[in-house]
Amino acid sequence: MTRAVLFAAALALASRAGAAAVSEACAAASAAQGPDDPELREWLRALVHGVAREEGVDPYALEALGMTETMLQPALGRSCELGPFQVMPWWAGIFRLDSPLLLWDPRINAIAAARIYKAAWRRWEARFSRAGRNRALRAAGWRGPLDRETFAALAYNWGKAPRAFAQAADLRLVPIPASTASYALRFKLALREARERARADNGIPRARSL
Repeated sequence: MTRAVLFAAALALASRAGAAAVSEACAAASAAQGPDDPELREWLRALVHGVAREEGVDPYALEALGMTETMLQPALGRSCELGPFQVMPWWAGIFRLDSPLLLWDPRINAIAAARIYKAAWRRWEARFSRAGRNRALRAAGWRGPLDRETFAALAYNWGKAPRAFAQAADLRLVPIPASTASYALRFKLALREARERARADNGIPRARSL
């Protein structure tokens, strides 16, 4: 049975048993949609870069987001997140899609991710850079100021981040979940790798680490 069919079955449960049953069904079926496929990943990377340029997002940041979520593989998440970017099905209503199943389409999935990411990127404030000293981020291994790209990724993973950051008097004390702090670090590394690969493809020597 395909993941799309499994997800459709999970949605069908909603009318009878509610959101908890839907999540339970997705958790039982959660996994990558197929085996790791380097050729598919390269195809998705090209698609993602094209979508990013159309949506006004850094292509390498959007690529890094997909790599952090699923290593750019189509997947079903434990809470019914869909596709390479693990977009929650309720975003379908916000984006006026006829069905959450349309989020399986890799292009639609990437467009949704780009718009969610860009919305967070626009909520950046210069003072948020001081969150690099946040206790959770430091515990996860973060060093140095927080950058805007990673803030947007952090908010993609933890939707409460923009408001929590904006309301915080001391950014060191924002209660960032440990899983989100780890996510932010993994995104930062994925973004660095994406940019280094682009440099190598263009014949530019690899930047030295500080």
